[in-house]
Amino acid sequence: MERFEIHFKNQFFIDKSNKTKMITYQSFRYNAKHKTYGFYNKYEKIKLGVQLCDFLNTDFHSFESAKTFVDKYSITTIADLANLPIYQYYDKNEYQDMIQNVVSSIANKLEKYKKAFIEDIKYIYNLNDLEELSNLSPAKRLHILKNSKKVSEIIKIYDSKNLKLSFNNFGDFTALSITEEEDAQEVAKILDVDTLAPYCFTSTNIIQTFIIELAELTSIDNIEIKQCKNCGKYFVPDNRADEIYCSNIYENGKTCKEVGHFRTKQKLMKENDDLRIYRNVYQKLLLRTRRNPMNDEYEKEFQTFKKKNIELKEKINNEELTQEQYMEWLNKQ
Repeated sequence: MERFEIHFKNQFFIDKSNKTKMITYQSFRYNAKHKTYGFYNKYEKIKLGVQLCDFLNTDFHSFESAKTFVDKYSITTIADLANLPIYQYYDKNEYQDMIQNVVSSIANKLEKYKKAFIEDIKYIYNLNDLEELSNLSPAKRLHILKNSKKVSEIIKIYDSKNLKLSFNNFGDFTALSITEEEDAQEVAKILDVDTLAPYCFTSTNIIQTFIIELAELTSIDNIEIKQCKNCGKYFVPDNRADEIYCSNIYENGKTCKEVGHFRTKQKLMKENDDLRIYRNVYQKLLLRTRRNPMNDEYEKEFQTFKKKNIELKEKINNEELTQEQYMEWLNKQ
């Protein structure tokens, strides 16, 4: 039987007043009777920023991680970047091969985009706690990325020639197209980000939709992207803007919210204990030097210890050395 290629379109209905977006897209589901995967139209309403965070938390070089993203949002959300045909149905093996081919062909590209988004998001939401950004709102930081020497990482690599964006009514695929020359980052100006009026747009390019979503997030109060203090994943807080733990399952069926405080407390205790050991070694070598001012060897060993300690701390920060290896060296002094 002849199969036909899908020319899919993904629609996004943005409702800033409720901080949500509705997505309609072609997805696949398994038909046990015919033992095939066939496409159907799927509708889903999610909180603004959730899909973007799922993208940031996916390792596209890991097929299992990438497939989790694909299973949740469909292969059609990223297939446009692969420029590979997608058909209306597959048998079981064909479907797995198709997923594998699409993911493997664009894994490097997706990881590159993901890294760029993370750099921008860290700046926009000041996830590195930079003092010079503390008094600026996310919207002002985004403005700096768009209009100053601090250039957006995502715009550096985003190819606006691939722009495929149109505005329409939800469920209506008649398009008011945006020209290729216009950049997705400029869509916010067209939409007038000062208003909360809902709107709908159609796009096959997921990177473009995330650029728009990030711009919208920065224009809404009391919603932002955070990085979990326990697992390190990115998330949008469920309720309070000052939440520091996500709702992802971490271990034994418990979420980071449930175990994060206890683990952080343990980590602080461990860090305090490590700091105590360092101070004991430092004081021991310092006192030995002071009590023996004529012994140049003691002074030399003390200076060597301080220099080596700085070098090892830098290696820990660069992930070239573990804290355990550092403590092993410290205990030998």
